[in-house]
Amino acid sequence: MSPRFAPVFAASLVLLVVAACAAPADAPATLGSPDPTPIAWPSPDPATPRPDAGNVDGIVYPELTIEAADADTIKVAITDPAAKAWRLVVAGAGALSGERLEILVETGDVGPSILATEVRDGVVVGEMDLSGYVDGTAAAGGCHGTLPVCVDSDGFRLPSDGDGTLAIRLTLIDAGTPLTVTGGTAGWPGEPFILGPWTDTEPFPWGER
Repeated sequence: MSPRFAPVFAASLVLLVVAACAAPADAPATLGSPDPTPIAWPSPDPATPRPDAGNVDGIVYPELTIEAADADTIKVAITDPAAKAWRLVVAGAGALSGERLEILVETGDVGPSILATEVRDGVVVGEMDLSGYVDGTAAAGGCHGTLPVCVDSDGFRLPSDGDGTLAIRLTLIDAGTPLTVTGGTAGWPGEPFILGPWTDTEPFPWGER
């Protein structure tokens, strides 16, 4: 089976896509344009916990959990049974404070849409659509250009059966780099497929400081 490549709309996001039966590559290839067009990108909304109505045992959603799978892999879960969209933001600290990897998963009428966005120095420089790769027929993945964080479609566990939990496996190239991890969710307070306001968790620090 020949390799299958996903589209990249801006040029700095590292992208590797292989068919399920293809042998893994030694390293991802870099696709990019030397002069990406700056696009203003807001920081995640301040954490504004949702009222506790309907939650069990006092849990306030969204709920963020992080587990170290091994020395260079973490598993991040965002839970909110009322959510229709989930957002994971991994941001740098210190000299890398303007760098972010954002992953957005939104419920669709056919299947979920999954978009990974690379932000460098506060502007969007790359996007990668992973929507068609979570069915197991092919795999796609990429790494942020400056943050030591990588994601691949095999590392997603999408919400199912109303549990409201999105889980994502992230590879940390340098596990000691200081990062913050923030989860967020949004629902459909009115019309279907019209997202309401986002509610974010408190940023969780990861790595040495």
